[in-house]
This record gives sequence, structure tokens and C-alpha cells, in this order.
Amino acid sequence: MALIQHADPDAPSPFHSARLILGLPPQPPMSHHLDLCLVAEDHRGKLVGALLAGPPPWLIEHPGVRGSRLIPKLARRLTMIQGVAVDPQYRRRGIGRALIHHAEQRYQEHGWGLSTLIHDPSLKSFYRKLGYVSHPALLMQLPGTYPLVGQDFLNRLTALKPLSGDVTLADVPFAPAPVISGILPGSSVPDHAWFDGAALRY
Repeated sequence: MALIQHADPDAPSPFHSARLILGLPPQPPMSHHLDLCLVAEDHRGKLVGALLAGPPPWLIEHPGVRGSRLIPKLARRLTMIQGVAVDPQYRRRGIGRALIHHAEQRYQEHGWGLSTLIHDPSLKSFYRKLGYVSHPALLMQLPGTYPLVGQDFLNRLTALKPLSGDVTLADVPFAPAPVISGILPGSSVPDHAWFDGAALRY
């Protein structure tokens, strides 16, 4: 917990996600079912870094998918790194990068298609070096008759990184951000799609 508070020092409740995850029993496919808790240790076994990840909290309450049968499927395809913390004395040694990379590998090995995170704009170049694309908003195409799902994060950016070849970030004319394509079967964005201000048109 002492490490986690470094992930977002200004958060009013920095331990909320940690309590929710660590309150679950250890269970595959991740460390705590769909959630993942990783720690980094130095050569003496001292904890110097921690990472928490799991289904994006906004997904459960989003009006475009609330109560939908798609939520369990999306929770196994879309993960969010909810916090990465490194002891201040151990920063700039690649520990944060290593934790993120290991988390991506774990989710990738078990079939997840996309890694996301929310960050301060000042960290955009850091996450770009790790293969993430950052924008003020997230847009995701879903299968069937469901609408295009959008989510913004106020003064923060959302960073996206596909973890499998069937998930891409489609550049759609007039869309304010790349559209997540292929997150579920039947959700791929056609090449000729365009955004009319509310939905994709084909």
C-alpha cells in the first residue's frame, strides 16, 4: 500500500483499486481472476514496484453497455492498467516499464486484445515509447446493433495498445480518436467507415 500511493499521489482514495483486487482470492487466469497484481523486488527482496490491472471500471457503468451480455466478454478482452508505482529511490531504472511489459505479456498469453491506461498529458511521450497511442477520448466499435461506445477522461488522456493481431486502432474520417476495431467478433471497422458525429456510417 505504501508503494501504491505513489501511483497517483493526488487521488482522493489511492488504495481503492488495491483493496478491491487484493480482497479477491488468488485465482487464474490472472493473479486474482481477471485482475492482476504484480510486484517488483530488488536483489534483497525489498518491494520496489507494484502494478494493478483489471477490467476498466468505467466499462461496467457505461450507458452504451450497462446490463449488456457483452460485458463479461469485453472484460476478457479489454484490460486497464489502473496503477503503476515505483519507490522514488528506485526510479529511472526501468522498473515501471518492466512491470507494464510483464502485465501485457500475461494478458496477451490469455487472449486479451487491448491494454489501456489513463494518464496525465505530461506522460504521453513515456507511454508512446512503450507502444501506446494516447488521446483525450476512447472510441470502440461493438458488434450487432450496439452503438459506437465513447468515453472521455476529463483532463487526462487514455492510452491504447493492441495485444493481438485481430485488434487494431482504425483511423476513421471525422472521428475525434482512433476507433478500437475487432475487440469482439463482428466488431471490425470497415475501411470505408466514417463518423457522423454520433455513430459510424458504412
